[in-house]
Amino acid sequence: MKQIIVNEFGGPEKLILHDVLVPSAGDGQIVIKVEASGVNFADGMQRQNKNVVPTSLPYLPGYEVAGIVTELGKGVENISLGDRVVALLPNSGGYAQYAVTPSYMAAVIPPNISAQESLALQVQGITAYLLLKDGAKLQSGQTVLIHAAAGGVGTLLVQIAKQMGAGKIIATGSNVEKLAVAKSLGADELINYTESDWAQKVNDATGGKGVDLILDATGGEILRNSFSCLAPFGRLISYGNASGGSTSIEAFTLINGNHILQGFGLANYFVKPDLMQETYQYLFSQAATGKLKVHIGQTFPLKDAAEAHRQMENRKTTGKIVLIP
Repeated sequence: MKQIIVNEFGGPEKLILHDVLVPSAGDGQIVIKVEASGVNFADGMQRQNKNVVPTSLPYLPGYEVAGIVTELGKGVENISLGDRVVALLPNSGGYAQYAVTPSYMAAVIPPNISAQESLALQVQGITAYLLLKDGAKLQSGQTVLIHAAAGGVGTLLVQIAKQMGAGKIIATGSNVEKLAVAKSLGADELINYTESDWAQKVNDATGGKGVDLILDATGGEILRNSFSCLAPFGRLISYGNASGGSTSIEAFTLINGNHILQGFGLANYFVKPDLMQETYQYLFSQAATGKLKVHIGQTFPLKDAAEAHRQMENRKTTGKIVLIP
């Protein structure tokens, strides 16, 4: 089969297509014939060896796929041969024609949801849902600021926050087109965060009160300046650092506003299969009834994985980026 391998850290050109053997299922595992592989910003960070957890070389990128189950390992009960599933890969290897993963990390895709849509609901959808429900514990009526609201996670955060009863959703983006995407999904206020006075505009939109919750994956200067528009007792949750800038914050600066700075990472939820399955069911049911719209941005052939990474890192993409084997 064809699979992308990274032999050395660096730019997108380090994503190399190779011929390798099709994997086999071990105990409790399934093999999936991949119909679509998800591309995530964390993939680019891993390629540059900038992840929180260091990566050993060589490695196989990609940690989410959707496709058809072709082999069952011993003891698998929740999945059947021929099922269409979407799955997370704890050991990565998703940029490939076949992938292997523990069966508890997969969910059967409903008939009316495509493989690509299921991917848009997986890493991004699970992150958005758990970020709001379990991380932020969003309360009805709270004002929420969502940075990079036209991205894969952002587009779902806007919708799920609205469903959970957010009082006002303020969305930021880097251009008019991206802000239009956020508006179409239910954002109440739109602000371009490349403009120097964006934080003041957030305060103006709240009548000077500030926002109750900020969700940020940009990091750097955007994260630091966000505290100036956070209401007293407000919470800022960092779930990424797309800018690659310094995210250093002096703890003392949190005192006057009784502000809370919190981190969120999806990996720790992998050991909570019941919560993961509950989240899958919520996302699938909302999408199936049209209450949750997924945004597939760009699709690329597997051989063009490097180009997918280039466009992602140059902020030329919106919504979910997908590789097709």
